[in-house]
Amino acid sequence: QYSNLVRYRSKRGGKQKNQVIRRMLCKWLGHANDVQRVEFNSTVAERMRELGWQVDHEIKLTKILRRSLNRDYGDIDVLAWSPNSGRVLAMECKDLHFHKSIGEVAEQLSDFRGEMRPDGKPDHLKRHLDRVELLAANIPAVSRALRITSGIQLEGHLVFKNPVPMQFAWDRMANRIKLSLYDQLDRL
Repeated sequence: QYSNLVRYRSKRGGKQKNQVIRRMLCKWLGHANDVQRVEFNSTVAERMRELGWQVDHEIKLTKILRRSLNRDYGDIDVLAWSPNSGRVLAMECKDLHFHKSIGEVAEQLSDFRGEMRPDGKPDHLKRHLDRVELLAANIPAVSRALRITSGIQLEGHLVFKNPVPMQFAWDRMANRIKLSLYDQLDRL
């Protein structure tokens, strides 16, 4: 698809050409990011199955809670549970690029503060925390959906494919959500 973008660029001219190229590039990048995201989510789900967990991935909260919600909370990348122990892990999976400059590291840190951004939208972590909070407020529905008859211990997790700056500045969030690297999933 990138080669089509280059060919198209050579056939058009002016400002309109740049706008069309920008839209095509954004569409291509969005598709590439979706493919990468789905692959990592599937990799984490498969690893959790190997470790003995029951797993569902890319699951909407409406499916778990069996009701409509006041807004779109997005999906849970990986939901892993153990009926015997009652542990339920709501996992947000991120395959982030390694950032080198101070500015890139700062930007990545600001995406995972668990807060609302100045534009009024939640950052990546806040979106996941909202999903976990909604599940925690609806434990009986979660129990029914997962067919767990004992008490549930709900845990929010962030799973990163590679080392990230957040793991070195995580103390203030550790009581709300656990951070793990993919290679550490066997320690959960």
